[in-house]
Amino acid sequence: MNVMVQSLMIQGFVVFRMEEQHPHLLQEFYENVLPLIASGEIKYKEDVTRGLDQVGDVILSVQKGMHKGKAVVLVAEE
Repeated sequence: MNVMVQSLMIQGFVVFRMEEQHPHLLQEFYENVLPLIASGEIKYKEDVTRGLDQVGDVILSVQKGMHKGKAVVLVAEE
């Protein structure tokens, strides 16, 4: 009911929408951040959950702050 009565704003799902407004930021990211990740200077974690049927649980756990890294739902392996 709070979502209907109040306002809800979600960002981060479609970040490419911002690329048109700020094309230089993507280029700067590739030039500056990717080498740091490749060298190991910046470390990241992924919390991988297998199965499309788990999406609801993963979204809920992200909203509750239960993840220590990027939440990924693996729906198929190639």
